[in-house]
Amino acid sequence: MRKHFMIPAFVLAVAMVLTAVIPAGAPAQQGTVPVQKPDADHAENVHSSYAHQSAIDNYSDKSLGEIAREQSPVQEDALAYGFAAKSEEAKFFLIGSLYSETLAHLSSGDAKLAVERLDAIEREFITLQVPRSLYNYVSKMRNMIAGGKYEPRLNAELLSLFQPFFEDYARGQSEDKLTLFRAGTWLMDMSLTASAGDLELLHQTRALKRFIEEMRRMDAPQGVMRALEDISDIVKQEKVSDRDVRSILRLVKRIQTILG
Repeated sequence: MRKHFMIPAFVLAVAMVLTAVIPAGAPAQQGTVPVQKPDADHAENVHSSYAHQSAIDNYSDKSLGEIAREQSPVQEDALAYGFAAKSEEAKFFLIGSLYSETLAHLSSGDAKLAVERLDAIEREFITLQVPRSLYNYVSKMRNMIAGGKYEPRLNAELLSLFQPFFEDYARGQSEDKLTLFRAGTWLMDMSLTASAGDLELLHQTRALKRFIEEMRRMDAPQGVMRALEDISDIVKQEKVSDRDVRSILRLVKRIQTILG
């Protein structure tokens, strides 16, 4: 029997008035939304994909959006046709990844790719039969971004509300699905961090400890457990080398392939 999910009244209000956050017709200006860069400890204690990506120092010659497209576990045909062959658990994992990818594309100013990923999430919401209010929130955000009225950074900040809202829903379904959604977001963000060359932010030791414990509780495949433990061994080092970065990207991809 499907568990019910109740979205708090303030969430419903946000979903209904998203387009009223800025007066209609207000010009989109760069730098209108200040972003506070969190420290690494905060990023580990309560993983927010939006806060984490805002904290990334990008030393690469590629944008976060370009990196996200390269590192995505979601194939282009799946974006177009959906995840019909996937289990519900895999869908929660992939929704987490798509959400983080969407933020990365918004940070790079690529509304088209952000909209494509929200469209894929929206279609999966129909299959999963999520509450209408949660579906309407994603639909409203997709239309808002596609409309191009507002600066991408503002769109990203508003979209960041998706993570706590969806986590509440996932928790009501099962702890496993909540963990898989969180793993999807976190692994994508680790790929972005490694590819961007932000070695300091790779030291996610507490987050790794938490995921290892959760995946062990879930009796996750041995390939996932070994990869997480190998990543943990790397980031515990005082210094992470370029070779270590390549290893992290390879290990993350292995986990994404198994769980997605």
